[in-house]
Amino acid sequence: MRLHLLLALLCALTSPSARAEEPTIPASQRADLAQAPARPSEASVQADAKLLFDAIVHDDPARAASVFFPRDAFVLVKAMQKPERYYDKLRARFDQDIHALHRDTKDLDAAEFERLELTQRGGWVRPGDEGNRLPYWAARHAWLHYRVGSARRKLEVRVLITWADRWYVIHLSEFH
Repeated sequence: MRLHLLLALLCALTSPSARAEEPTIPASQRADLAQAPARPSEASVQADAKLLFDAIVHDDPARAASVFFPRDAFVLVKAMQKPERYYDKLRARFDQDIHALHRDTKDLDAAEFERLELTQRGGWVRPGDEGNRLPYWAARHAWLHYRVGSARRKLEVRVLITWADRWYVIHLSEFH
């Protein structure tokens, strides 16, 4: 009788409805891709870049939370022990960087966002590179362009990476 109950419990716990739903790996991130997919457009990131700039202007990292690389995707991408811990460090650093940029950037109260410029630095990051099990596009040393009056200025965004054809910030500043 105990064996019967144990088997019933095991079946219930392993049924599809009982398991937590895992995030789906987008076709553009599959580890077995023969070649890199098209690089997501720069236009696709402009609304998120405005949110990021707004977070810096208002010293409020929560305004840009959706711009930071998603935790579930990060756990799938990274081939390391406890990627959640590393993610938490990166996310905390993102918040710190927003506070530092707000503190150290002059005239933000009069600043107007213009655009994000994704440079061609970076490229297709393959599985196995940078401790990853899944590939993605990376854009390194992007620039947030803004204006204060007639003066044009810019702030660096160190690294953006893609998930499901969308760009996300992973390093706002240099990270060690």
